[in-house]
Amino acid sequence: MDSAFLKQAELRFRGWLLRRRWSGSAPLIVPSPTPLVRPAPGSRVLFLRQDRIGDVLVSVPTLRVFCSHFPEATVELLLSRNNWEVRRAVQPYVQQCWRYEKRPYAILRLLHQLRRRTYDIVIDLTDNPSVTSSLLLEYIKAPIRIGISKGNDAAYTHVVPSADRARTHIVERIARLLFPFGVDPSTEDLQLEYPITEEDRAWAESVLGPCRGAYRMGICISASHPSKYWGRDNWSYFLLEIRRRYPEAELLLFASPAYASEQQALSQATGVHPAPLVPSFHSFAALLERCHVLVTPDTATVHLAAAWQRPSVVLYVWDRSELMPWFPYRSPYEAVYTTQGSLYTLPVEDALAAVERLLRRIPLPSLVHG
Repeated sequence: MDSAFLKQAELRFRGWLLRRRWSGSAPLIVPSPTPLVRPAPGSRVLFLRQDRIGDVLVSVPTLRVFCSHFPEATVELLLSRNNWEVRRAVQPYVQQCWRYEKRPYAILRLLHQLRRRTYDIVIDLTDNPSVTSSLLLEYIKAPIRIGISKGNDAAYTHVVPSADRARTHIVERIARLLFPFGVDPSTEDLQLEYPITEEDRAWAESVLGPCRGAYRMGICISASHPSKYWGRDNWSYFLLEIRRRYPEAELLLFASPAYASEQQALSQATGVHPAPLVPSFHSFAALLERCHVLVTPDTATVHLAAAWQRPSVVLYVWDRSELMPWFPYRSPYEAVYTTQGSLYTLPVEDALAAVERLLRRIPLPSLVHG
């Protein structure tokens, strides 16, 4: 049976379940910073973030700010198989990570473990209605359950109104979950972060060698969805033009293992050196951090670039009538997009012009780092 049909059927069932099972109870709406909840020393707090890698990266500022205000609370985080590799990003703020997997025995075991933890507060970081979050909230039965107002409001005791999704960055939308604690996120540092140690840098330098140009441009071709893959023809034309226009730059072609064959084909066709394929997200991040400029479709790489303040050009599929894309947060970037539903329709000349604009406003000496 067609996978797209099955996915649509799953989404319809989830929507029906949310409307039928979690309707009736009215949570307290918290529209502004109001000190309604204050974790006592030793309180156990669980954050839910069972999504993708990028979802974790944009949630780190909220975790950091929460921990700075309530350092005596015990903070734990629920991840999923899809974002488990990025738990290193939250290690400074989280005492324990849990892993959610869609297997019946694993789910039952996890629910049993979480319920025994006796959480005082559970905070759902997702900004879309989630059946998984709702089931977890009901089973864990924490006395305080906080979320963003959406289709499963009855699962929470407190909700914050969803900010305008067309005008408010995802980082700031999530940070509004601090309202019930009396914390105003607009006065806090919400800069993204991802830790790379000196040992990581030394390893990356040993793999990549010294920069062989005035600066190093990392170009990532991997996509999180087929509609976000630019296509071999577009990438080939783009890479050849970048080589011709910026001969002073060292170009590195990055890809995930799933795109290894595309990386190899593009490298052979354009002469752009491929970055080594590595088995872990952290190793990939360590190599990427050695680049001075990044070009990427809309993936977790966008948020790594923002965390390190790396100038970036990002390729989006975006209907302007929909919510704001997850632009690099508070870091220099140029965004180009197509409204045609597939990145393949994005003109290469648009991306080349974006690279030119970015490099023109970022003085080249400032690109070079140690």
